[in-house]
Amino acid sequence: MQTKNDCAAYAQSVKSGGDGAQSPAGTLPADAHPVSLLECVQAEQDVAGEGEWQVVNTVRSTGSVDGFVNALRSAYVRPPQSSPTESIACTAIGYVQQWIVLVDGDGTAYRIAIPFWGVCPAPDPAVLKALAAVKTTIASTERIRQTLSAGAQSSGCDQQFAEVAFVYAQVNSSGTSAPFFSGTNSVKTFRVCFYKLAGAYDKIKPAGEFESAATISGGQAALVYDGLKSAPVAAGKNCAAPATEYATLFANADSGNWSVVELGGCRLAAPGSGPDRQAPSSVIQALLAAKK
Repeated sequence: MQTKNDCAAYAQSVKSGGDGAQSPAGTLPADAHPVSLLECVQAEQDVAGEGEWQVVNTVRSTGSVDGFVNALRSAYVRPPQSSPTESIACTAIGYVQQWIVLVDGDGTAYRIAIPFWGVCPAPDPAVLKALAAVKTTIASTERIRQTLSAGAQSSGCDQQFAEVAFVYAQVNSSGTSAPFFSGTNSVKTFRVCFYKLAGAYDKIKPAGEFESAATISGGQAALVYDGLKSAPVAAGKNCAAPATEYATLFANADSGNWSVVELGGCRLAAPGSGPDRQAPSSVIQALLAAKK
């Protein structure tokens, strides 16, 4: 199918929340004689001092596309793969259609689809191999949206984190009151990520945006540890709304073991497993002091 020889419409679609698809993909016309290739590619890119961004790269060929064109035309006439003598189960895989354009010598641009082949249909491997062999360069890059702020990136925090203390309260999480932290008191520091809910949020699993980060150590870390370790189960709490501000704690800078502590509202604390606890005021005060 004919299209434009650029990624402008593709990028606009992605900005609007789409998948970039504008004109449909099709087969390369028999009378076409492509001399170059264009591919619109979504990617994540680190930008110095500005965090991480979703971008659309305009990728253009710098060498011959003849090998790719020949592989395409061969795939169009290749006989189907022979059926196996025994029945097989094909894995359900959703393939993302690449945005590939071949440009004719007269400037006509055709968006082409990679043919599928095989008993379990998948993008033709011979065509993909030929495509990978085409020499290309990133001609330009357009930023779509920021996915990770500079502050979140430098601190190692997620850009968003669910307010799981509220989530657990809504499902009436209960069970045996296991220790808030596993193991003995070996915590020397807490890496803390602070989040804030602003505007509309998911009523089932609200997630706040990263606000700031801090490291708590020494006596304050011991205070937080001991306070949460001995915090009672928050039985019968009826919290109608999540906390607008909360903290995610990682013990000893471990990114795997986390807990969430509400800084307002019902002031619940959610351990990695087990029911919510009632966060002591001393823990809340220590976290708020670290946030300043």
